[in-house]
Amino acid sequence: MLKRIKTDEVKLGMFLHKMEGSWFSHPFWRSRMLLDDPDQLEELRASKVEWVQIDTARGIGPASETTPTPRSFQPAEKDVNERLFGRTSAQGVTIMRRHPARPAAAPQSFDPLSKDRLPLQAEMAHASKLARKASRAMRKVFDDARLGKAIKFNRLQPMIEEISSSVQRNPHAFMAVTRLKNSSEYLYMHSLSVCALMISLAQQLRLRPEQIQEAGLAGLLMDVGMGHVPQETWDKGAPLTPEEWQVIKSHTTLAHEFLTLGGEMPETVLDVCLHHHERMDGSGYPHGLVGEEISLFSRMAAICDTYDAMTSDRVHRQGQDPADALLNIDQAHMLYDPEIFAAFQQAVGIYPIGSLVRLRNHRLAIVIDQNPDDLTLPKVRPFYSLRTRTFENAPDIDLSRCFGSDQIVSRETPAAWEIADWPAVSAKLLAQEN
Repeated sequence: MLKRIKTDEVKLGMFLHKMEGSWFSHPFWRSRMLLDDPDQLEELRASKVEWVQIDTARGIGPASETTPTPRSFQPAEKDVNERLFGRTSAQGVTIMRRHPARPAAAPQSFDPLSKDRLPLQAEMAHASKLARKASRAMRKVFDDARLGKAIKFNRLQPMIEEISSSVQRNPHAFMAVTRLKNSSEYLYMHSLSVCALMISLAQQLRLRPEQIQEAGLAGLLMDVGMGHVPQETWDKGAPLTPEEWQVIKSHTTLAHEFLTLGGEMPETVLDVCLHHHERMDGSGYPHGLVGEEISLFSRMAAICDTYDAMTSDRVHRQGQDPADALLNIDQAHMLYDPEIFAAFQQAVGIYPIGSLVRLRNHRLAIVIDQNPDDLTLPKVRPFYSLRTRTFENAPDIDLSRCFGSDQIVSRETPAAWEIADWPAVSAKLLAQEN
């Protein structure tokens, strides 16, 4: 049964059927969901949504709600009464037979280590919870690093396994979630993004399972030395002074020294922390290594780190479109390993998930899935008509199966169309059921 209640009456355990108001003002990517996370409840109450509809058949109802009394039957309905409720007394009063209530079917528990592939919108729900939990864990890792506390490998391994499982269930969902960065949590979410990219790239390179885990751990920890760099320095909009630049560059050696003290980290992880800013032409730091002097994992990390930094919004600049970031990395071919970059591009796609494109039929669309046989023909979700200048809910289009009836005519930038907070809007579009 659907009930309309004020947002401040919502509590954990309720099933949200609809949030009233503009879709773009909603705090979540799905409009229908079981509210089982305290963080989600806080987000909803802090949003501009004033009224919601809840489904009491799929979740709890308001506290004031009472169980409806069954209607009484007349003696003429004796036979029906006896079949449904029990026998009837001489006075014609139905004597109810008390049956034990049927227990509600227990919801199927989700295994966070499951590798079974899921559609993008289904995995987004799991990825969202995982990202929130992992971000809190990474905040503690950075805090411990500032205080000089050793980081225990065995405490991070379960997180790596969950992120790896999410990437295997759907390689793009976790990345879509972690693109929602703000300045206060950029370092933590950047670490999670690079972790997921390293795992995806390692899978594309067909590395061994233990190498895939180490690649993810390296991506997670490689910037832990930034915890010792003042935020106003690494997030400065103006050009850095020579002194500030030296402070920034020190994060590689700081991370390496700090993680070495713990005595538990694999050597591959320590190497990535030290050398992920090395470049193939020798222009990187801290040692100016050239070509294959740089380890495989550090060459992988250089690409993953650069790509995520380019596509992320920061205080002083807006993130690039994913496709533009790939183009810029490709043009800087002297800096990055070309074979690894080719594998990376295969992993994220020529039109990466979340890219904004313009279609021949005069609509804007977001790329929602890849076609592994032809990366130029992804699956897209149209959402804005350029003719009417209005948002629309149109069917998804698989460009590999539409036989030329539609196609991508150009990449677009959210800024050109004045779409504010594109990372949040794109995440909602990706998770939208269609």
